[in-house]
Amino acid sequence: MPRTSITPLALLALAIALVVLGGCTSEATAPAGARSSRSASARPPVELAPVVISPYSDAELAAEFERARALLLADKAREAAPLFDRLARLAPDGEVAPPSLFNAGLAHEALGDRALAAERYREVARRFPDHAVARGALFRLARAAAALERWPELVEVSRRLLRLGDLSVLEAIEARGALALGLVEQDLVDEAARQVGLARDLIEAHRLGESGKPPIELAQVSFALGEVRRRRSEAITFVPVPANFAEALERRCQGLLDAQSAYTEAMRSLDAHWSAMAGYRIGQLYKELHRDVMQVPPPPSADSPRKKQLFEGAMRLRYRVLLEKGQKMLAGTVRLGDRTGESSAWVLRARDAQREIDLALADEQAALARLPFTEAELLAALDALKTEAPRRP
Repeated sequence: MPRTSITPLALLALAIALVVLGGCTSEATAPAGARSSRSASARPPVELAPVVISPYSDAELAAEFERARALLLADKAREAAPLFDRLARLAPDGEVAPPSLFNAGLAHEALGDRALAAERYREVARRFPDHAVARGALFRLARAAAALERWPELVEVSRRLLRLGDLSVLEAIEARGALALGLVEQDLVDEAARQVGLARDLIEAHRLGESGKPPIELAQVSFALGEVRRRRSEAITFVPVPANFAEALERRCQGLLDAQSAYTEAMRSLDAHWSAMAGYRIGQLYKELHRDVMQVPPPPSADSPRKKQLFEGAMRLRYRVLLEKGQKMLAGTVRLGDRTGESSAWVLRARDAQREIDLALADEQAALARLPFTEAELLAALDALKTEAPRRP
């Protein structure tokens, strides 16, 4: 057999081939950390979405959804809620996910857990904005945000609702009422008043709530109107004493009555939650007015200790009625909570405010008893105060 000679050029080619093969071999057998450190600069890592593999078929998931739905319709929210939550975990991107999340929100809401219900509605609106249940989820989320006093979120969700563009009359009223409430609770009074005006224009144009119990969507608008009027009224203060005290007091009292009228209109819906909110606010109106008028200093004519005491007694006698009116409204709100089972923060606030007014009335009675005057003398001083009030600097 003839010998085959290897030229220098062939040797060079063989050496290059071995180097290339050796490099590939060393890369394949190198530790994973060493390989990734060399290749990371060559190409960016690719992040893959997590894949959830359900142990159930679509038919089985649909059957489980119907079982949970039947429980919810049978008022068995405690049994239905965990089933809907489980379905949303098992098939997060499946057909049953959006309605499962929405129904889970309904179930948690029925159980009194508005915060958890809001999470479910929020997830529907975020992940499935084009699904048929997204619209209902947004309205439910707005109601939950109002109940939880999450005012910035209420404004955000309300604006999103108004952008839908195909709202019914009641839906538009509810969205604008929610937006007004979220704004006024953040001290954006003028903007809130504008939204209340737009909602009331719709109410008047369609003559809603003129007879019988008004739709509940109107309660929020009325309450927001009460909040606008309350804030504008309570901006009128008496320290320092205004140039025309009597006129300022009259404007403050008229603002109180206007706010009370709006809150009372909210109560006409006969909804326990809105009624509790409105009842608490009316009680607070009287309590805050009493606080402010009792800070008025004696007039210049009260230039002796005796006259100052007369002024104090006359003021206590005259404005004690404000505490009594507030006490009556708060007591009614507390009874409403006991009767209906309404246990929101507003009922708890009403209980606390009622106790504060009870103590304030006891203090008023004790302070009057300590003064060296009869009630007739105090009434005479009160008449003099009424005469002097319009002239008071």
